[in-house]
Parts: sequence; structure tokens; C-alpha cells
Amino acid sequence: MTQTQQIKTKVLIVGAGTGGYVAGIRCGQLGLETVLVDGGDGQGNGGLGGTCLNVGCIPSKAIIHAAGKYETVAKAAAEGGTLGITAAAPAVDLSKTVEWKDGIVKKLNAGVAALLKKAKVKVIRGWAEFADAKTCTVRTPESEGGGDIRITAEHVILATGSEPVELPFLPFGGDVISSTEALSLNAVPGRLV
Repeated sequence: MTQTQQIKTKVLIVGAGTGGYVAGIRCGQLGLETVLVDGGDGQGNGGLGGTCLNVGCIPSKAIIHAAGKYETVAKAAAEGGTLGITAAAPAVDLSKTVEWKDGIVKKLNAGVAALLKKAKVKVIRGWAEFADAKTCTVRTPESEGGGDIRITAEHVILATGSEPVELPFLPFGGDVISSTEALSLNAVPGRLV
């Protein structure tokens, strides 16, 4: 039977999104012993940077940027070009665009991790379940040795973020996807509502 690891800290932050990681960095800069717990896996399911960095603002802006480049080339290919520039009709390999977008996210995740490390914030991946207002148990993933870590803190910051919510009459699955899946499609859909 695995023994539960015990950690006592000044500040416990649950959630590594924009609110959580910025709070962690600031606490670290102030010299406060800080532990940050996040349930995401950094593979499009949350993680350092939260929804905005992993499956929201940043990836959508990357896809929009690529779409703008496509539009520029498409205009240059149509009706004699634009600004005196002509080009052949463009094509999109959306899986390559998504791969490029994922590279941007990965680089920014690494940047957040480096900032947290520099601020001496201990990051624990797993799900926090509170026993009381200042004590939680974190179940860590099997891929990281698994097991429970019991954390007691003087101060707790909850920055758990958001996730897509399905409509009761239109559950996710098949043709119904959330924004997360929409930013990781392998091909441009024929129709989209």
C-alpha cells in the first residue's frame, strides 16, 4: 500500500490558468512557499496556461492568423491578383495547420513552466479534493508514479477555470463538438454551424 505524501505550504493554488499561474509567480516573487495544483495534462486538456493557452484564446488566434494568410493568397490567386501580386490557388492541409498551432501552444506551455520554476513554485499535476478549507488531497497520474499527496496550506487560491458545457438536448459526440475539438480538426468541415 502506497503511503500518502504530506506537504505543508504557505500558499496553495488550484488551477494553472491565467489567474492561477500569475498568482503563483507573484507569490513566488514575494518569497512565499507556493504549491500550484493543476488537473490538465498539457495535451489540449488544460494544463499550464489553462483554457486560454491550451484550448481557447491562443490556439483560436493561431488558426485565425493562418486563415488570414490563406485569404491573402486566395485573393492574389483570384481575378488578376491583389496589390500587383498573383499566385496559384491555395490549398489547406488543416492537419498541418493544427500541428503548427500545437507547436505554438507547446512553446508557450514551456514558457509558463519556466516562469513558475524561476519563481520556485512547486507544480503538481493532478486533481485536488478538499477535506476542509485549507487541506486537500491530490491524486497524481499513474504516468507520474501515481499516488496521493495531502497538502495543507495557510492560504488557498481557487483558480479552477472553465470547461465547455454541452446542452442537455445536444450532447457532445459525433457531429456535435465543443470549441476544444473545433480547434483540433484534421480537415476543414464541409458544413459547420
